[in-house]
Amino acid sequence: MVVVLKRLTYDLYESATSLLVAPEQLKFTGTVADALAGIDEACHPHGIWLDRSMVGFFIVDTQFDREFDFCEAGSLGIRTFLIDGQRQGQGLGKAAAKAVGPYLAEAYPASTVVWLTVNCRNLAAYRCYEQGGFTDTGDLYLGGAAGPQHVMRQLLTQ
Repeated sequence: MVVVLKRLTYDLYESATSLLVAPEQLKFTGTVADALAGIDEACHPHGIWLDRSMVGFFIVDTQFDREFDFCEAGSLGIRTFLIDGQRQGQGLGKAAAKAVGPYLAEAYPASTVVWLTVNCRNLAAYRCYEQGGFTDTGDLYLGGAAGPQHVMRQLLTQ
């Protein structure tokens, strides 16, 4: 299974907002509409495609290090990583997580690492990121609205 990652242009925002997660996952991801409402020059929305269908979404935060002291200056961060609820359980999240490193290395060549946090209660997402090449640093971020979060990172290589 080959997923394709690409930056969203404004004309694709409406398609992205059709992506939904189960109600119990909202506390971890929020909605795509909410995420897009917070977009600024530092946060770039990206889609995850399988064939010609958008199946997922994430945001790359180019100023992640300004909010989180656990990462180095110039690091990237991932926010609101999600796979549409109708497509979960098909390996798409793992495939997308594996594709993130090479994709971001090419799209953001000045950065060498990408970070994310994942809620300690969100075991499925944690396993997805781990199988996708992210490493748990062993640190916890305690400022999350839904509770403590594992701090994970992936080195960017082309």
